Amino acid sequence: MTLLFARGHPEGSRDRGTVRALRPYSVLAAHYDEVYAVWRSFLSTARDEILRSKKASWERTIDIGCGSGWQSLELARRGARVVAVDPARPFLTRLRARVREERLKVEVRAGALPDLPLRAGDQFDLAIATFDVLNHLERKSDLPRAFRSVRSALRNRGHFLFDLNTPETIELFPEHHRVVRLDGGILSAESGTYDEQTGVGTVHRDWFLPIVGRRGVYRRLVEEYREIAWEKREVARALAETGYAIRLFADASGWMSFSPPGARWIVLAKAV
Repeated sequence: MTLLFARGHPEGSRDRGTVRALRPYSVLAAHYDEVYAVWRSFLSTARDEILRSKKASWERTIDIGCGSGWQSLELARRGARVVAVDPARPFLTRLRARVREERLKVEVRAGALPDLPLRAGDQFDLAIATFDVLNHLERKSDLPRAFRSVRSALRNRGHFLFDLNTPETIELFPEHHRVVRLDGGILSAESGTYDEQTGVGTVHRDWFLPIVGRRGVYRRLVEEYREIAWEKREVARALAETGYAIRLFADASGWMSFSPPGARWIVLAKAV
């Protein structure tokens, strides 16, 4: 394999330090649904089972950190009216095109927690922030503000469904070397680092993109993602302080069989 590096770096160098990291999702946005196809399948099933078992309405939903918008599209196809929110422009551009193509009731907005881009009159039956959204907060002190922002968007007795990577998962980032082969010969490889003092991990995603017309020659790009590890007790405390009653706080392995025990929490809270 011959490598050409991002941002004009020399061919053949293998030192990560010579490759400037791109903004998160600069490349992933175009391949998100393929990379996470299995995860999406399990998470969709878990979401539907939890909402059904707890009789939680989703007629009016806000999808926070929507990514590619796959959940927004799923719910809108079933008749929900959805506001989809994400800070990454590449996601928003593609999602708006899908919404127009399918003529769905999805409004796409740029924004992120801890402060949602809400408008006068916004009141939702359900807020979802799944797939590590809250792990991507800048600092732990942002969690109560994020919960209050979501609470202000919910009608009374509306529900908030979210999941979280646990410290057990974040601590494994340095040993995380997941390699995914995608259509067209694209490779995605993950590794990571972890700071025990702050409880913050960083995932490094290396992309190897085939160069058209140059067999065996790849361009390497690097994206980085930062994640905070959350203890169950601090999340439960922040929910209680910001106007929620917990209806489910469980090890996600009971709902999503791909998730090893202890790796992820799944939470359903009700605005009270």
